[in-house]
Amino acid sequence: MQSTVAVSMNVLEFAEPLLIIVALFCFLKSGRAKRFPMMTTYLGLRAASAAVLEVVLNLHRFTPVSDTLQYSIYFYTYWTSYTITAITIFFVIREVFCYVTEPVPGIRRFGLLAFNWVAVISGIISISSALPLKGIGAGLMSVGFQVMRCVSILELCLLAFLALFIHSLGRSFRSLAFGISLGFGLQAGMELIASLMATRSSYLDSNTNIVLQVAVTVVLGGWIAYFVVPEPQAEREAVTLPVSSPLIRWNEIANALGHSAPHVVVGPSNATFLQDVEQVVDKILTKNSISVNS
Repeated sequence: MQSTVAVSMNVLEFAEPLLIIVALFCFLKSGRAKRFPMMTTYLGLRAASAAVLEVVLNLHRFTPVSDTLQYSIYFYTYWTSYTITAITIFFVIREVFCYVTEPVPGIRRFGLLAFNWVAVISGIISISSALPLKGIGAGLMSVGFQVMRCVSILELCLLAFLALFIHSLGRSFRSLAFGISLGFGLQAGMELIASLMATRSSYLDSNTNIVLQVAVTVVLGGWIAYFVVPEPQAEREAVTLPVSSPLIRWNEIANALGHSAPHVVVGPSNATFLQDVEQVVDKILTKNSISVNS
């Protein structure tokens, strides 16, 4: 049983960098990299980090190096790339949200405001959690965990938002924006489930790792399918929402919120209060006299 799990894990770990390179190639070839440049950056970072980590693992074959030094290089390289990748995912999610909410700029403005606040709060939580720890390595690992956890919540929120409103926003489940968010959401969901399983029982560590690796493989395979299959023509055009769409009303409310009401400049009146009263009385008497004469 253990040998089967180990072999499966080795096969999946070997397939991951190859799938990342294939996904990056298909994404660039599809011509949609200009639409989502941060997704290109994300795939490029993952491909580069996988190559660097592979070199570090085989560093002893190129130069004499102690196991301790090799482990330290691998540890700091892995967690540095892990943290940078988590930050890049945040910008990919932000990019996808901006793209799908182009027809409703008011909602997009409030969504971006929420994204910025989440980024600030995540940075504060990550740094504060790393301060009590002794050692740069422990602090770096804590920061990476906290940043990825906050980003995972954003991934799930974006997937839930698109699952509910993708058609109202003029897009479909075949759009590349939904495919990207679906992959990130599935990966984040599996990571959260795996972390809960790992905290309950240390016996499940090996099974947890293989479940995570299977999820990564499925996500990369799904992205490759989205990159290879052409989008419908409607997905490549600008979206115009119908007037009857409820999002139009929400967008108007969002546009109104946060803007101060226009002020009317009232000039000083030359007439006094008593003069105004006299004029009103004169008008009433004149009107009554005309009515009696008639």
